[in-house]
Amino acid sequence: MAAMDEIGYCAARANWPRGRFVTRAAEIQFVSPVRLGDMVRFHADLSGTGTTSVRVAVTGYVDARIVGSAIMTYVNLNARGCKQALPDRVAGMAQKGKQ
Repeated sequence: MAAMDEIGYCAARANWPRGRFVTRAAEIQFVSPVRLGDMVRFHADLSGTGTTSVRVAVTGYVDARIVGSAIMTYVNLNARGCKQALPDRVAGMAQKGKQ
């Protein structure tokens, strides 16, 4: 669970490096068990943006088997901790379904 949050945060920061993000919501599904010694690989896609927030879809794999997935929502905050509009986006990941 923590790894999915960190991967999602990294994806948000890769696209908005000047953003100050906090996790607002996490919809996590555990699909298959991970055993001690398994190497888990993660993949992240942007799944949507709002004025102040970004959603990232994170999927965890062991070999080709999906072990978990999550939709993570991050909100951009200003220095006082209040929501603020996303800064300009830099070249990064394409939003899922768009190029």
